[in-house]
Amino acid sequence: MSTRTARAGLRSRLGIATGIAAVMAAAGTLLGAAPASASDNCSSGYHCVFWTDIYNSARHSYFDTDTNFSNDTFNQLSGQSGYGSTVNNNSIAASNNSNSGYESHFYDSYSSSSGWLDANRLFCVNPGSEAYQSEIPSSLWNRASALRLRGTTSISCF
Repeated sequence: MSTRTARAGLRSRLGIATGIAAVMAAAGTLLGAAPASASDNCSSGYHCVFWTDIYNSARHSYFDTDTNFSNDTFNQLSGQSGYGSTVNNNSIAASNNSNSGYESHFYDSYSSSSGWLDANRLFCVNPGSEAYQSEIPSSLWNRASALRLRGTTSISCF
C-alpha cells in the first residue's frame, strides 16, 4: 500500500470519527438540556394557579386538563392567604412547570355541549413561564374556571 493511499484511508477514518463525535455531542446537548423551569413554587410537571401572588399565597396544582374548578380548593401552602378557598373564579396568578411542552390555557368557562371556545379563553402560560398578578390585566383576575393543556400553539402566551 502506498503512503498516499494510507494517508487517504486515515483521513477518511478520522473524518468519520469526527462526524460521529459531532453527532453524539449534538445529541447529548439536546438530550442533556435541562427542561424549562418555572418557579420553585410549582412542582415539575405541573400547572399551578395561585390565590394572589405566586410566592405569598395558597396554590393548587394540576397535572392534566380540568374543565371545572368548582370542586378544587387551594390546598397547598397552608398558612398562606386563600388556603382552603375554592379555586373557581379565585385565582390571580399562574405558573407552568410542564416538562412535556404543554401550554396552560385558562378559560372562564367550558361547556360540554360547545366545548372549548376561544372567546372564553382568558390567557395562557408557556412551559417554564409564569404569569404574575402584575402581568395579568385586572379584568381577568378571579375569572379562571377551567384549564386546558395544549401542545405548542401560535397563541401569544405569558
